[in-house]
Amino acid sequence: MEQRPGDGGGLGANTAQDQDRRGLAIVVVVLTVLASCTSVLPVFGPRIIELYSITAEEFGGIMGLRNLGRIPSLLLVGPLIALLGARRVAEIALWGVAAAYLILGMGQSLLALRWSFLILGVFLGLFSIAIPALLISLFPTRKRGMFSINLVALALPSIFYPPLAGQLVDWTAGDAGNGRAIFIPFIIVGSMLAVGTCYLFFWSRNARVDASTAEEPKMPADASFLSAIRTRLWEVVITLCSFRSLLIMILICLHGSADNTVYTFLPLFMKAGFENVSATWTAWAVSAHGLAYVITRTILSVAPEGSGQRAILTLAGPLGGSLVILTLWYSPVLAIPLLYLLASMLFAAEFPTLASEVSSRSMGGFGTVLATGMVLSEIATFRLQKFTGSLADETGDYRVALSVASCGFIAFGIIALVSGLGRKNQADS
Repeated sequence: MEQRPGDGGGLGANTAQDQDRRGLAIVVVVLTVLASCTSVLPVFGPRIIELYSITAEEFGGIMGLRNLGRIPSLLLVGPLIALLGARRVAEIALWGVAAAYLILGMGQSLLALRWSFLILGVFLGLFSIAIPALLISLFPTRKRGMFSINLVALALPSIFYPPLAGQLVDWTAGDAGNGRAIFIPFIIVGSMLAVGTCYLFFWSRNARVDASTAEEPKMPADASFLSAIRTRLWEVVITLCSFRSLLIMILICLHGSADNTVYTFLPLFMKAGFENVSATWTAWAVSAHGLAYVITRTILSVAPEGSGQRAILTLAGPLGGSLVILTLWYSPVLAIPLLYLLASMLFAAEFPTLASEVSSRSMGGFGTVLATGMVLSEIATFRLQKFTGSLADETGDYRVALSVASCGFIAFGIIALVSGLGRKNQADS
C-alpha cells in the first residue's frame, strides 16, 4: 500500500508534520540521555558511604529505594497512558525525574538522598514505559526501530557517564571541602531536564502533529468497561497461576536482582579490596556493563529469532555468574573491567531471550507475565541489595557478599535446564 504524505509512517518524509515528528523524537531522545545518568550512582557509592558514615547495608537499602519506588508506577503506568496519553505521562515522568535530581543535588543530606531516590524510582518507572510509547506513537509503522532507538538512548549514558563521575571523585579526593562536589552534576542535569521538558511541553502543543498518532485513546466511560475489567482481572489471575508463568517470574527475579546488586556494589568491592585504586578505574568497570549490554543486545537484534535459545537460557547465567565469582576472588584490579565486560555480555542475553520465550508461547500473557515479573524483581532487588550490604558489613569482605549475589545467575541457568525451558518442542504449561 502506498503511504500517504503526513501519515507518520516514515522517518524520511518531508512534510511539515513529519518534520515536527522528527523534531519531537529528537528532543525526547536527548532528554532520555540526560535522564539516564543513574549509572554514576555506583561510582559515587564509596564517597556517599564516607560522607554520611553509613554501612554497606544502609547504602544498599538507599539504592534499593529506587526499586521500591518503581513498583507503584509500573502498576499504574498503563492506565495512566490510556487516560492521559503517552505524551503527557512522558512529560510528567521527565518533570519528576528532574525534581528528584534537583532534590538530590541541592539537599545533599541523608534525608534528601533517601527521598530523592524514592521519588526517582517512581518517575523512572513511568519514564521506562511512557518514553518508548511516545516514540512509537510518533512513528507507529516503525515500532521496532523506535524501540531500538530508545534502548540505545538508555544504554549509551551508562558507557560515558561513569568515567566522568570517576574523574570527579578523583579530582576531589582528600579535599573535605569539595567532598560534596559529586552532587553538582545532579543540579546541572536536573536543571537541564526541567528546561528541556518545558520546551517539549510547549513545542509539542504547537507542533503540527496529528493527535491521533501522538496520544493514546482515552479510557471508555460506559458501564461495559467495569465488566471488561473484571474479565481481564480473571484472565490475569489464570495466566499468573500457571507453572510456566511462575517459573518465568522466578527467573526474572533472579536475573534482575543479581544483575543490579553486582552492578551497584562492584565499585565498593574494588575500593575496599585494593589499595590506591582510583575512582576512574572503578568507573570503567561500571561503564563496561553498559557497553556489554549494547553489544549483546545489538547482536541479538540481528540474530535469527530463536537461534541458541536454550543454550542462552541454560548456559549464559552460569558462565557469566561463575566468571564474576572468579573475578572477585582471583582477578587483579586492572583486569576487572575487562572480565566484568565479558561476564555482562553473557548474562545480558538472558532477559531478551526470556522475553522471546514468553512471547513464543502466548502473546496474550506476554505483558502480564513480564510486568508482574518486573514488579517482583524490584522487591527482590531491594532485599538482595540490603542483604548483600549486611553480609559485607558482617564479614568485612565484599567478595563473599557479591559471590552470594552472583549465584542468582547460576541458579537461573540451573532452573532453566531442569525445567526444560527453551526446548522447541516443549508443550505449553
